[in-house]
Amino acid sequence: MIYLVCFCIALVMLLFIVAYEKAIDVNLILLIAVVAVGNGGYYALYSSQNLEEAILSNTMSYVIGIFAPTVLFLIICNICHVFVPKIVSSILYAVQIVIFLTVSTVGKSDIFYKTVEYSTDGGGAYLIKTYGPMHSVFLVFLLLYTTAGIVVCMYSLSRKTVVSRTNVNIILFMDMLVVGVYLVEKFIHLEFELIPIFLTFSIAVIMVPLIRISVYSVYNNKDIFEDEINSTGYIIFSRKLKYMGCNDYAKVLFPELDKWELEKKIPGNGGRFNTFLRKPLMDYVKENTTKKTPVKTYGYKGQIYRYEIAKLMSSKKWSIGYLIKVRNVTEVIRENAKVPSEQTDEEKSQI
Repeated sequence: MIYLVCFCIALVMLLFIVAYEKAIDVNLILLIAVVAVGNGGYYALYSSQNLEEAILSNTMSYVIGIFAPTVLFLIICNICHVFVPKIVSSILYAVQIVIFLTVSTVGKSDIFYKTVEYSTDGGGAYLIKTYGPMHSVFLVFLLLYTTAGIVVCMYSLSRKTVVSRTNVNIILFMDMLVVGVYLVEKFIHLEFELIPIFLTFSIAVIMVPLIRISVYSVYNNKDIFEDEINSTGYIIFSRKLKYMGCNDYAKVLFPELDKWELEKKIPGNGGRFNTFLRKPLMDYVKENTTKKTPVKTYGYKGQIYRYEIAKLMSSKKWSIGYLIKVRNVTEVIRENAKVPSEQTDEEKSQI
């Protein structure tokens, strides 16, 4: 029954995180999903009626042991602001997938389990097994991820202005607790699995610092970005100078954008864009530079606008197009123009 409860709790946490309004670490979503699947496997194993069902359920339960350490390690790196390239994380997952595939051979090969028998006790089912060589590989990687997580945490503890010592301590303790319980189970050969209980509890605890980080993150604060979006016009073009879209404020500054067709070349007939920005954009394209343009201005109907043009870069640092940012700076310039005269009056009063 406890396995079913853990499974349901994991599903509730997964639904909560998916419905959470603010951006959250995708690895946390993945971790909860892994635990939900694994807990479901433990429950299915306990309820299995024969060897085939038990082996399939056991394979599901190994989703936790194989993938949770990897995901926890990446969560630790994220909290500690240690950058892990996507290619590295992809390789880490690929290795774990290979290990999981060997688990899938249980009952057909002795590479992970040499022998496996079905047994029941106290109303629940479990497997009696002897481990094969790939199980040792599995344990080695489990210890490697735990050690790597500890190293990252210890390194980050010296950077108190970058990471929260409290957050690091919570994650480190929970990681070591779960791995410790898992290893104890494997070497003592308990008939009752404790890992679903401890891991479900650990995720609930880990969610607290991760949600707190999300709540107080400048990058996830919608009010900050809405203020920027509502006061700055953004216009995007592809590498072939096809119009790809803009925000609402850009349409206020350049009403003709509302009539432009997406993924088509810039229309050549009039409009504020063609008057003020078309030539600077073409000149920037000809320069073929990775640097953005110096901030420039233009005037229209008594208002002063500041703009800059830059290449739009992908996550791989490849150029995928061009971005134009335009902002009305009339009030800022007028306020700055008042400062010298005010300072002069103050200086005169002091003489």
